Amino acid sequence: MILSNTLKVSLALLLSGFAMQAAADSGSNPDNDIMSCSVSVEYKRNNVSRLVYTKDFLVSPGTPFSDDFSTATRFRFFDATVARVNGVPEVAAVFDADVDVFNAVDFGTVLKVKDESNGETQTGNSSFFTSVPGAAGSHRTEYTLTCARAKL
Repeated sequence: MILSNTLKVSLALLLSGFAMQAAADSGSNPDNDIMSCSVSVEYKRNNVSRLVYTKDFLVSPGTPFSDDFSTATRFRFFDATVARVNGVPEVAAVFDADVDVFNAVDFGTVLKVKDESNGETQTGNSSFFTSVPGAAGSHRTEYTLTCARAKL
């Protein structure tokens, strides 16, 4: 589990670097691409909520957002970047959380913010079933990511 989490963090940092380079290459002005976002994640095991994560944040091409909400026994993070691609701001987000001794949940997504004033929302989910003792049953993760141009 540690190796895979290390690889995921490395991948998130690599994607963040590509996003910042894409923004620089497109000639966009980072001052104009500040996005105000909100993320909500809920992980359930056997339909019982086991982890809820919500966060409002600002992200811009020059300032990626990173939240390490790890505990003494669980590795957990949420990272986001934004880059203007073909004239449209795209917010890339990565979530990873150890949820028990045997399992971790993660997702990565890209939200195209075509309506910068009113914003855009993306939702998603994933699930799996395991018979591992101590973690047996159905596991479901649902998320919502909403972003719009920041009104500063």
